[in-house]
Amino acid sequence: MGRATAAEHTIKRTTVDLDMDELTAAREILGTDTTRDTINTALREVRRRAALARAAELIAQGGLDIIGPEQLAALRQARL
Repeated sequence: MGRATAAEHTIKRTTVDLDMDELTAAREILGTDTTRDTINTALREVRRRAALARAAELIAQGGLDIIGPEQLAALRQARL
């Protein structure tokens, strides 16, 4: 499921029971000020971590052509 465009972006108002200790801990970790910001930031973080896990899996399988620091330095040196 891809990211929603501005036209597709929806907001849903809902009521949910939250563990306030967990919310407080998440707020401190994420550096957010409100419950809404904390929850939305946490949801974005879950998606970010999933994307990183998929990228790591692709790298492990050799599916991404990633260059190492030595190769990058050589490319930069060639431009000088």
